[in-house]
Amino acid sequence: MELNEKITLRQFNLLIILFTIGTSILLSPASLAAYAGNDAWLSAILSVVIGLVILVFFWSVSRQFPTSNLVDISEQVLGKWLGKFAALLFACFSLISAATVLWVIGNFLVTQIMPETPMMFLHFLLMGSVVYGVLLGIEVICRTVEIFFPYIVTLLLIIYIFSVPSIKIEHIQPMLDGGFKPILEGAIFDASVSLLPLIALFMVFPKLVTDKKRVLPKVMGSYLIAGTFIIAITFITITVLGVEITANQTYPTYVVAKSLNVEGLIQRAEVVIAVSWLLTIFFKLSLYFYASVTALAQALNLTTYRTITVPMGMLTVALSLIVYPSTTYANEWNESTWLWFALTFGIVYPLLLSLIGRVRGIKGEK
Repeated sequence: MELNEKITLRQFNLLIILFTIGTSILLSPASLAAYAGNDAWLSAILSVVIGLVILVFFWSVSRQFPTSNLVDISEQVLGKWLGKFAALLFACFSLISAATVLWVIGNFLVTQIMPETPMMFLHFLLMGSVVYGVLLGIEVICRTVEIFFPYIVTLLLIIYIFSVPSIKIEHIQPMLDGGFKPILEGAIFDASVSLLPLIALFMVFPKLVTDKKRVLPKVMGSYLIAGTFIIAITFITITVLGVEITANQTYPTYVVAKSLNVEGLIQRAEVVIAVSWLLTIFFKLSLYFYASVTALAQALNLTTYRTITVPMGMLTVALSLIVYPSTTYANEWNESTWLWFALTFGIVYPLLLSLIGRVRGIKGEK
């Protein structure tokens, strides 16, 4: 399958920022508080450090196969049929991840904003826009990212700035009260949510990116920007709400935004965080879905991925309605299964491809 679409490195870096922020801007503070308590913000910092190490690993794999996407690499290293099987597994990973993200969006809207609206309707509405974007192509998605990126950053900064007066430092004291182990556990889990899913971008980079000069420092800079947003929102949420409230809320960032009221100047600020989060998660969902349809189409030797985009969109909606039977199940699955699921495809899969490729002396075209 030939992909004639091309994007710039700048567009790719913006994708990394929004993809990394994605669900983390609303969900990470709660999970980090549950793991690390008062030191949740330290856990977020450690998560970014771990993420930088993993980014270097991803970069080394891309350097090893500089003109190939993940499906190309699988077939080159593992052979035609085993490579296609691995590509199908990756397509399933991306599809399941897309379905879980879609469920998160629908659950947020139903529980926080539109409780009388059927979740199925919201899923169809949201997935329809994603399918339309993927049909137009990755170039159009990236141009949309360029348009919305300044507005997303501005909306997030509004929340950060107007939350400062409500900060209470005593909520994060004493530091290191529970030792280093909870901080490390929280950091590893947070990295599995914000960084390991970047493996989906291997369907875009390096094959579709035109400019590859100074890739590593630029990509690491983009990830640091996204990580700074996550660290900041974790610190603000913990210091404003306290550890117990943060850990027990599904969307603590939204709760912080609802509490903002600056002398009548800023009210109903939760709408700001809702809009910014919906925009970031839309792009994360779009990239998951794009990775699944392109990987499947390439593994099946289709001439274009667009022929299966609509059916795959319908499958994603159906899967999103059954992937999490309840919020309790979602929390249990995230705590017990997601980390190993993400590690398998985010670390083990590319590591095996890299090692086997080096042992067999296989290198991509320069």
